[in-house]
Amino acid sequence: MVDLKYVTGGEPGSAPYSDLVVVSDKILYLSGLVSEDLETGDLLPGDITAETRRTFQNLKTILEQNGSDMDHVIRVEVLLADFSQRDEMNAEYMKHFSPARMPARLCFGGVDLAGGCKIEVMVTAAKK
Repeated sequence: MVDLKYVTGGEPGSAPYSDLVVVSDKILYLSGLVSEDLETGDLLPGDITAETRRTFQNLKTILEQNGSDMDHVIRVEVLLADFSQRDEMNAEYMKHFSPARMPARLCFGGVDLAGGCKIEVMVTAAKK
């Protein structure tokens, strides 16, 4: 039997998705994360480096709140509004992972992201 836990940051049913789904208390599936203030939900626009940094700081916070960490990230999907900013994003991205524990990844661009964001990431992670 698979046990599923659905977590949302807002009122249940306020969005057509869950922020996080936990499978059998072992695997975390995080919906798209962007550069935002986790307490207020306000978007924090900036250049691609600043938005990438904030997005991965948010990821670290959410993982730690749910029994995981950056070393347990299995897969990352990166969406970029402008694919030509991939090298700048990669330079910041690599600061958030151990070189020996880089997760599997998909990265694509030319995507019209909500709120004018430059980056959005979806993550799969294991619990510690």
